Amino acid sequence: MLQVGRTFGVRDGLLRLQYELRRGSGLMQWRMRSVQGWESWDLRTIAPGATADQMLASRCDSGKFFFRDAPSLAAPLRTIIGREAESAVLRDAGRIISGELPYFGRLWMQSGFPPQWFRNPATGQSVPPRAPWTSMRFASPVYGDLKFILEPSRFLFVYPLARAYALSGDERFAEAFWLALEDWAQQNPPMSGPLWICGQECSLRILAWSFALHAFVNASATTGSRVARLISMIAAHAWRTAQTLGYARSQRSNHLISEAVGLWTAGVLYPELREAKLWQELGSHLLHEAVLDQITPEGVSQQHSFNYQRMILHLLLWALRLAEIRGIDLHPEIRARAESAFDFMRGWVDPISASAPRYGSDDGSLIFPLAQGDYADFRSLIQLGAAVLGKPAWKTGPWDEAALWFGAKPEKLTSASAPLIETGYFRLGDEKSWAMIRAGRYTRRPFQADQLHVDLWWRGINLARDPGTYLYNGPEPWNNGFAGTAVHNTITVDGADQMRRAGRFLWVDWAQAHGRMFSSSGNGTTDRFEGEHDGYARLGVTHRRSVQWLSQAGWVIVDDVLGSGEHEILLHWLLPDLPFEVCGNPFKISLDSPRGQVRWSIAADIPGKNAVVRSGRPSWFDPDFEIPPLDMQRLGWESPAYGELSPALSLVHKIKSSLPVRILTIVLTDERAELAASKNEIAVTGAAIELHRVSLQPKSFSAKHS
Repeated sequence: MLQVGRTFGVRDGLLRLQYELRRGSGLMQWRMRSVQGWESWDLRTIAPGATADQMLASRCDSGKFFFRDAPSLAAPLRTIIGREAESAVLRDAGRIISGELPYFGRLWMQSGFPPQWFRNPATGQSVPPRAPWTSMRFASPVYGDLKFILEPSRFLFVYPLARAYALSGDERFAEAFWLALEDWAQQNPPMSGPLWICGQECSLRILAWSFALHAFVNASATTGSRVARLISMIAAHAWRTAQTLGYARSQRSNHLISEAVGLWTAGVLYPELREAKLWQELGSHLLHEAVLDQITPEGVSQQHSFNYQRMILHLLLWALRLAEIRGIDLHPEIRARAESAFDFMRGWVDPISASAPRYGSDDGSLIFPLAQGDYADFRSLIQLGAAVLGKPAWKTGPWDEAALWFGAKPEKLTSASAPLIETGYFRLGDEKSWAMIRAGRYTRRPFQADQLHVDLWWRGINLARDPGTYLYNGPEPWNNGFAGTAVHNTITVDGADQMRRAGRFLWVDWAQAHGRMFSSSGNGTTDRFEGEHDGYARLGVTHRRSVQWLSQAGWVIVDDVLGSGEHEILLHWLLPDLPFEVCGNPFKISLDSPRGQVRWSIAADIPGKNAVVRSGRPSWFDPDFEIPPLDMQRLGWESPAYGELSPALSLVHKIKSSLPVRILTIVLTDERAELAASKNEIAVTGAAIELHRVSLQPKSFSAKHS
């Protein structure tokens, strides 16, 4: 408990304690009961002097949102996306109103329409519709993982409906939104049911409903009474969000940024509301507090997740663009941190595949699905950020659509690269062949135990990858089971994680790392990383890793495990699910990729055992190779999006020996490259030229930052 207290800190611990006391004592429930029933949110109470017709009229062709209405974008939208994508947009909207909804940016599930708000489509379970949210948790044997139930209530399906309405003018899509909104209001009286559980969810609804209101504002289905109902619902959501800001502040995460933007948006877009000025000022203040706290000056989200970095950028771009249109001054530091976060994120988008490493918590939070493309395609974010922030953009294409919806246009069509500054993330290579290495110091509670994890990318293929997240709340081993060390591309010692786990989302005894990059040949080309972490200091062990980039020939990764005594060392690599062939002594696996053959070799100063695991089962293994069954279940899987589990290949090398131990991983991407082994060394040659030579004997090197 002392370590948990140190992890959260005094301020955050007190904020969280205050929230839990209010919730557990019944004070929160009493507060919620005081405003239950939509009659508490009647226009005469929340917006004195405003009428329904005035509210509608003031938003028709007002010029105070990103666009006038959805149909006004039809011509440029068709030009941007092309005929094939236009058909896909209409097809997706048709699926939605037929009862099949997109989940987590990638999955489609049968949910009915209007959606069955309280049903978990993954399990068929349901949450009791009248269960008070103040006594609920995010997982239960009764309803399973609440994220599946909350997802339709984010109303992210309105973005595809708006896109289809813009292209077709079909009034069915506008009517579908209003029917879903009215059904939600009928089944979810204010403050009284499970879908009011989270201020962040309320804030994301505020954004989606505001977008839909302006997209469908001139539709025949949009009436004054419907607009008045929507605005009263937004007022209720803003009030609900404001009640638990202490919890959001204690989390020091995207929750607070979401809730700040939600409150600010409610205040800015609905000035008729009695509390509008208060919400605008409170949201602006909290947003400034959150970005300074959660985004480093170098642009790194303190949640250390590229998925959340995209979400945070989307929220900041919404606020910055809306402030620009409305002539509102936000604190200049908000824009400065947004620019840094954009520059950082831009540097990790692969220029060939347009994807980024699946690093950190990846729970499908794509909150503005405003372009055709895969969930993992970051080009829409790049174009939107470039347009709003005046930054270098990607080449033009269908991914320009989000910028169009935001009423912004990228001006510079140039390339950009990440600045070489200290962030705890290291990039080696060029546009076709590169590596990401994580070696940082945590000042905020980490969500994964994965120091010295390495991602490898080659010709647009993520050769060595992060497994993703899959589920936060599921049966063993899927209760956030991809957060541990053993499923990442690094070393595990004695079956222990680098940090001690104190809950599904909480780690104590944080592993701290540092590293440096430099030119190994002295010719000015940065081609080498060296780093180490202290996560196994409690075992008397240090893990040091070097990564040598061999231009287009591949990589050499050296792991030195230093210390004393006998330990079990496990090296893991997660590879794409490709056809493969294994050779035994020395161990080598050849992958047949669409871009050519890739050869992995593993060698060590002490003989070890090897296995290739697919979908939790060994596909190939040395005799006497053993891993505990629960650990084996996690291997050979990846999660492309939350709730989705797909086969992959886990390459595992295990040694039990006295320390020190050295393990070499050599990845060759050039068919001309070969290995030449002697008793104590391995050389990599290409076209009769020696490219790199490495010893099999462990030795120390300086891994301090420079």
